[in-house]
Amino acid sequence: MTLLDVQHLQVELMTAGGVVRAVDGVSFTVGRSETVTLIGESGSGKSTTAMAVQALLPANLAVVSGRCLIDGVDVVARPGEAAKLRGRTVAMIPQDPMTALSPVSTIGKQLGEVLARKDAGLSRSARREHAAELLDAVRITDPRRRLDAYPHQLSGGMLQRVLIAMALAIDPHLLVADEPTSALDVTVQAGILDLLMDLQERTSAGILMITHDIGVARLVSDRVHVMRDGRFVESGEVEAVVGAPQQDYTRRLLDAVPRLGAWEGD
Repeated sequence: MTLLDVQHLQVELMTAGGVVRAVDGVSFTVGRSETVTLIGESGSGKSTTAMAVQALLPANLAVVSGRCLIDGVDVVARPGEAAKLRGRTVAMIPQDPMTALSPVSTIGKQLGEVLARKDAGLSRSARREHAAELLDAVRITDPRRRLDAYPHQLSGGMLQRVLIAMALAIDPHLLVADEPTSALDVTVQAGILDLLMDLQERTSAGILMITHDIGVARLVSDRVHVMRDGRFVESGEVEAVVGAPQQDYTRRLLDAVPRLGAWEGD
């Protein structure tokens, strides 16, 4: 089942220096239980693509064309329908957990707001109970106590787990994960990626992953699209692209991955 079907997507941004074509005719799909990753260096257009498929780009600054079907709804032709899908069918895990949450509201209140959007009939006590269950599902210890915490009282890894819990609260068909591990330590990154894969296995959600880290892409992806200057320069099954890249740009990305050298101890 295809959850996201993007065809010939183009995004032109209005800037002080003129019109910039940030995304130039990309096409891809994401299916149920599938992880598709857009990978590229900063400025390649991958995050702009993720914003465009959710109709999150400001209409006065961006011109979007092409076709983008989410559960059969073309959000390019009918951008007003996108708001009905966001927070119900589509959920986003933003890039920086430190700034994505309100600093003046508790974790429980912010999770409760998401749950209330999904089901306005839930009582406050029912929302709190469900919020605690969600925190437990994303492996946060002592979840009921954490509901009363403010974001600054939690680590970056725990905040990222809270954002994943918020995304799961709506039981989405499609998760858009924009650099979900870029602000985290390497050891924490591994735990977050493992959590996402475990949750995907349980919920059958499709994931559109955005990353500049080819190691992350190799670990979690079914298919990858290597992006440069708004275009896909190479696409395919992850092992084929990473194991035997056909394009020089992809090979250079792989060469940029740090490698441990031989130990030269005394």
